[in-house]
Amino acid sequence: MANDTLKESTLCPLDHIVEIGIDKLKCCIRSENVDDSFTALLQEKFELLAHRRGTHRRSSQRQAFRQRMSVRVGGEYVLIECQPNMATYPWAATFEFNPNPYLRKGEAAINNLTGFLRFLFGYDAHRILSHAFVSELHVNIDTDINPLQGTLVDVKGKRSGAKVMYDFDGEGILGSLYIGVLNSDRRLAIYNKAAEVLHRELGPRANRILAALASDDKWDIEVSKLKQEMEMPERWRLEVRNKCKPKDAIPVLRIAEFASCFKDVRILHLPVDAEPFNDLLGRLFIANARNDGIPRALRALDPNERRRFDRKLNQLPDADWFNADLLHEAIGQVIAKLAPLFAPPPPSRLKVADNGQHQRNAATATGGVVFRRTAANPARSGTPRNRAESEMPARRSSAARK
Repeated sequence: MANDTLKESTLCPLDHIVEIGIDKLKCCIRSENVDDSFTALLQEKFELLAHRRGTHRRSSQRQAFRQRMSVRVGGEYVLIECQPNMATYPWAATFEFNPNPYLRKGEAAINNLTGFLRFLFGYDAHRILSHAFVSELHVNIDTDINPLQGTLVDVKGKRSGAKVMYDFDGEGILGSLYIGVLNSDRRLAIYNKAAEVLHRELGPRANRILAALASDDKWDIEVSKLKQEMEMPERWRLEVRNKCKPKDAIPVLRIAEFASCFKDVRILHLPVDAEPFNDLLGRLFIANARNDGIPRALRALDPNERRRFDRKLNQLPDADWFNADLLHEAIGQVIAKLAPLFAPPPPSRLKVADNGQHQRNAATATGGVVFRRTAANPARSGTPRNRAESEMPARRSSAARK
């Protein structure tokens, strides 16, 4: 079956990839790009949104901002923050959301989100959003096969942090693979997406499920409901989690640079009977490589074996369904769909005429016309206020012209 083993050949590259998306996007507004009036406006908008149905205030403990809330926009939650705790903090405000639901719903949903952000940031929203910075962006690739079955995963420049059956940051799922240490600027995660969704959705239902255990009838009903609501095909996810420090944040004008986030990722196809991985030492090496990463597994070998295994690893072919160059193009197309969020201000329709030309045109239009004063002469008391009148120079008679 496709979800049990990798096929020897596929119809085309990316054949087993069922979706490419963006799982998380966090954008920040620099303090230097706004003024006090923007801060006051944002606080007013927060007060308005606080009374909106579906809005939830978030705790500010151990957070960078005092004001934090999740607002429902188009059926999905957007986390917005303002009022930094430190006056020297580089961000005046942030907004964070999962773009995937909006991308799946299409252009209308993205336009709806754009309208909310323009409401939030006021009359100058076009300029503010076009000068925003991206501090976090997670790119996901969903497959209908297990990418870890019969493969080794390597990421250039990442020497440690690979763990299987290990929950790295308290929010992962057992059986996941992480390459890159916690809080790394770029971290690869490979996990069973169906299991992650089930884990997330079952938490709020735990009490109801436990209560149903006391009755066979209720238990059968509860199980049937869960099957209907949560049934989804087997799906695995490769996710590159890009996270930037404030000084390294990327302007939204350069957001397309994230399309290359899979550039240094290699998924090596590992034949079952490939030498030297088919003997006892080879199987031990593979187990260590999958648990602690290839570099650390190589360091555990003696120098001669290390060179031999390293040479064989370099000769392993890439999985035929994974092509970093094609992924770069596909991810770029997905990112481009978010362009309306950060569109620059439209050009003004007002045309400002040249001042000198305007004066010349005015002089031509009023040539020969003498305007009388329309108000009382301040030099003479009692001068009556006159209506605006013009005095044309008297035309000379035909005899005088002759």
